[in-house]
Amino acid sequence: MNQHYDFVADYKENNILRGSFNKLAVNTFGIQFEDWYKLGYWTKKYIPYSMKDDDKIVSNVSVNLMEFNQRGSRKKYIQLGTVMSDKDYRGLGLNGYLLKKVIEDYKDKCDGIYLFANDSVLDYYPQFGFRKANEYHYSRKLSFTGSSSVSPFPLSDKKALKEMEKIIATSRPSGQMAMNNLGLYMFYLSSFMKNTVYYVEEQQAYVLAEEEEGNLILHEIFGVGEVDVMAIVAAFGNGNKKVSLGFVPEDKENYDKELLLEEDTTLFVLGNGWEEFEEAGLRFPTLSHA
Repeated sequence: MNQHYDFVADYKENNILRGSFNKLAVNTFGIQFEDWYKLGYWTKKYIPYSMKDDDKIVSNVSVNLMEFNQRGSRKKYIQLGTVMSDKDYRGLGLNGYLLKKVIEDYKDKCDGIYLFANDSVLDYYPQFGFRKANEYHYSRKLSFTGSSSVSPFPLSDKKALKEMEKIIATSRPSGQMAMNNLGLYMFYLSSFMKNTVYYVEEQQAYVLAEEEEGNLILHEIFGVGEVDVMAIVAAFGNGNKKVSLGFVPEDKENYDKELLLEEDTTLFVLGNGWEEFEEAGLRFPTLSHA
């Protein structure tokens, strides 16, 4: 095996390297980025930092430039994602080199760096200065009567995706931690969440939601103005006994608050200023995970 590896970044327009990156992502996580790229949603906000062996991407840490409206303040964070190494190139220090390089490049250019770690590597990231941080989950029991009045808005073709782009661009997302990243929204909506969008006419709002055995999961709400979350919940009818929010509601006191504990999604943070995030009982919206 060649023991010399080269660093490369931001190479999405290189067909060979992008293809190799995509193959590694499929083999590691079972996800692919090619359709996202071809639809034009892979923007300058997603930057792979990689090591290559000739034209083969063998290790990667992706930089996601994230912007949030955090309780009325604009925050710029760096989210690290798609952390992976080819199985034949593990244990060589390549991923550690990339993590150190990303931290050095961005530590003074943002309000903080964060990532979501798999349970198998919880001891790895503290070596680079990261620490575990708490997120909180908001839910509420339901007792509505009546039938559903929501209208499905399937994103089945490019025309529908373009319409969804306009909706996101002209609406405001809900909650105390609202993301501004069209490309990341469309990563979800152009693939495995394309059948989760509904329109609620009474609220003039588009809702990203899933129903699972009596549990209504609201991932995001896009409305032109203020929306009544519980009116949107009621529009899904009486088949749900609980609503779980994928974002932090404005009126947190009306919901049950729990420490967010999910498999393979432990939040690690780096930098100063995270005390405000934790003390305010915040979480990163589910559709902001990269």
